[in-house]
Amino acid sequence: MMELRPTKTPFRTTLALAAALAASAAFAQMTPAPKTSPPETTGTMQAAPSGQAPAASSTDPLVEKRIEDKAANDEYKARKSDAKAEYKEEKKAAKSIRKAEKKEASAKRKEAMKEQGGMAKAPDTEGK
Repeated sequence: MMELRPTKTPFRTTLALAAALAASAAFAQMTPAPKTSPPETTGTMQAAPSGQAPAASSTDPLVEKRIEDKAANDEYKARKSDAKAEYKEEKKAAKSIRKAEKKEASAKRKEAMKEQGGMAKAPDTEGK
């Protein structure tokens, strides 16, 4: 950065400013201006620059891999969901079968107790 010093004449000040302006203009000509382009979106094909033919596959390999991984993950989730639903149905069916068997066994026990004359009473042990 240029250090400013007090000058004795306006001519020297004008000369210093002109030199600074010339240096900045020369510097601006040497450095290329940054390209301003719209942000890239993933998975889209972009137009080739003028005068060039479009490439066969302009998407990034990492983008392609991410898309493939997402498809595989979605397929896995669908299979998992189907398997989970099937398991729940089997579990529900087995539970209802157990419940029916338990109810049937309870009814048989009640019937057997009625045939024997009802429930047996515990002997009274008063006063002992």
